[in-house]
Amino acid sequence: MCEISVIIPIYNAEKFIARCLESVLRQSFQSYEIICVNDCSPDGSREIILEYVKKYSPKIRFLENEKNTGPGLCRDWGVKEANGRYVTFIDSDDYIADDFLKTYYDEMKKEDYDIVIGGYTKDIAGKYKKYLVNDCIWSVFSYTIGCAKLYNKDFLINNNIDFSEIRCGEDILFSMSVFFNDAKYSVIRYAGYYYYFNEKSTTSTLSYDKKLECDISKIFDMFLMKYDYESAGQEKKYLIQYNYIANMINALIVYGHGCKPDIMDKKYKFFIDDLKNKFPDYKENKFLKFGKAKKQSLKIRLAVETMMFFNKIGIDKFVYRIISLL
Repeated sequence: MCEISVIIPIYNAEKFIARCLESVLRQSFQSYEIICVNDCSPDGSREIILEYVKKYSPKIRFLENEKNTGPGLCRDWGVKEANGRYVTFIDSDDYIADDFLKTYYDEMKKEDYDIVIGGYTKDIAGKYKKYLVNDCIWSVFSYTIGCAKLYNKDFLINNNIDFSEIRCGEDILFSMSVFFNDAKYSVIRYAGYYYYFNEKSTTSTLSYDKKLECDISKIFDMFLMKYDYESAGQEKKYLIQYNYIANMINALIVYGHGCKPDIMDKKYKFFIDDLKNKFPDYKENKFLKFGKAKKQSLKIRLAVETMMFFNKIGIDKFVYRIISLL
């Protein structure tokens, strides 16, 4: 038995996995295990990990999928197999500061939280930029990164919270599930998780032809099927709606720019039709109005408030078309 299980999905990680594992092995906090889940990686990752297992077993454990499932199901398997009271996730091309586990664990034990949320440091070819998180409810579900957090394992299992088989945007469903189940949370001003910007990773290679808006729609379909949305209080409903809209706007603006007007028109129509179908009362949502989404990150707030104002006055389609030309 240990306190923390560190779960690392493995796929095409031979260039980075040693750095990732070494960063965990250097931790000042020692009551942990590492669970590596090999997702049928075709490169030399498996051999590298097995060398570490040979040297550090039982500290490092090795699980292996029979077929490629994606990072979400790898994490879910890791949680089921975890011996720790708490779990944290690290992507195989990322790494953590020496005091990462201790910092999160010390905070977790203060009030026995369900989740402790921290920021991260972005590593772009050796240049670093720190991102901290606001101490507010928005950070539980709107800050959707699955890593840089410590979870109470029993909270996840007892509430049937998992990533499922989704291969793109699985963190959105997971974070929304944590939020819906009223997780007791704490936010720390700490950025000891190092997110390595890998140009070949899934998130950095998304483009407009991937139809991210369809993936987001499916994620929220799964969420609405899994949880009794109608039983939620009005404010919780509005927050769920807001998160859907924020993710859709991000899909159209960030991953849709340059796609040309004819493609953007299809994306826009899909978004609006889907929004009206899922959340017909969205126009009553107070958080969509200027200045109402207090403590939400400025970047998200400005994008949502501006585009939904344009929606209200009927020019949002025109604005999206301009974005498609940039």
